[in-house]
Amino acid sequence: MITVLAPAKINLFLRICGKTDAGYHRLDSAIAFTHFGDHLTIESAHDDQLTIIGEFAGGLESADDNLVMTALNGFRAAGGVIGGLSITLEKNIPVGAGLGGGSADAAAFLRAVNALSSMPLGKDALYHLAASLGADVPVCLAGGCQRIAGIGETMTPIDLDFSGAILLVNPRIPLSTKEVFTRFTCPISGFAGSVSNLDAAGMVGLGNDLTATAIELAPAINSCLDRLARSKGAIATAMSGSGASCFALFDHIDNAEIAATEFENTGYWARASMIYQPD
Repeated sequence: MITVLAPAKINLFLRICGKTDAGYHRLDSAIAFTHFGDHLTIESAHDDQLTIIGEFAGGLESADDNLVMTALNGFRAAGGVIGGLSITLEKNIPVGAGLGGGSADAAAFLRAVNALSSMPLGKDALYHLAASLGADVPVCLAGGCQRIAGIGETMTPIDLDFSGAILLVNPRIPLSTKEVFTRFTCPISGFAGSVSNLDAAGMVGLGNDLTATAIELAPAINSCLDRLARSKGAIATAMSGSGASCFALFDHIDNAEIAATEFENTGYWARASMIYQPD
């Protein structure tokens, strides 16, 4: 039996760079991960089964339709060999929150099952399988801090020097990524250029082009951002992905935890954590 973390994803910045011929939005974004996330426990079993527990288990579709099971079936179809598995998914990341929960789950599962397999997939095959599951799954599979381009298929590792804390906040309003992108009509910022001289706060300052559209659908996002900016020790604030989750970088975990308690006391979901830094 093994237990693995599926870390929550944040977009330090997200800029729209136009559309592909197929109608998908081209992005320029820097993605990082936190020490907070979902947990997957995997053990051998006679038959495959997925049990979903945790605060946000009720927000998911049936276990049979979960992306983790799709990933397992895809792994075998691609030539990976693994016996029956009993999987428990502890769902701690809010659903429809812009924190990459489903993608993070699928990616963490693929890494784990490939390590357990008697006939694992090669790096390229595993990447192609991840890409077939969703646009965010490859970057979640790669981990670390990555700058993505296109529709997420191009990734470049970024050195992120940040030793402070991060606070994730959600107004308990799920947002559909598809709806936010469909309704997006704002001016685009385009490619951000070199970020090599920017620290984490500087990257956050490059903005998220989807924020205004997401606020139209969920006005509570605006209040969330205002409150985060006024929190003691907050260095930089932004919405993550297509929302409705927002985040703030903090100078110290103590200040992030104080702010988290203040948000929770008024009905928000909030978690203080640290940004994951790969070895």
